[in-house]
Amino acid sequence: MLERATAQRDGHIREVTDWKDFVPSLQDGCMALTPFCDEIEWEEIVKTKSREESLALMGLEDEAENTATSAAAKTLCIPYKKNDESPVTADTKCFISGKPAKCWVLWGRSY
Repeated sequence: MLERATAQRDGHIREVTDWKDFVPSLQDGCMALTPFCDEIEWEEIVKTKSREESLALMGLEDEAENTATSAAAKTLCIPYKKNDESPVTADTKCFISGKPAKCWVLWGRSY
């Protein structure tokens, strides 16, 4: 059972290195693993921009109060395994800011 759940989770994680692929990954019900500069200002920009773009793709101006899913992305964790196995290098750029990335971050939506 654990193996099946792990495989299902892993099948819904997409490695994203460019903003243009970020929101479509979320729209497909996946989590996005991205190189990130790890700055709070840019985390807030991701939340705002992902919400705006997601709502536009859905043809909505705002979220309904009773919606179960938030259109905005949020950080879920900094996965140590990914950062240990494939650390960011000096030439790895943050997917949103273009600044040097400090770590890999897993993003998703609240359901």
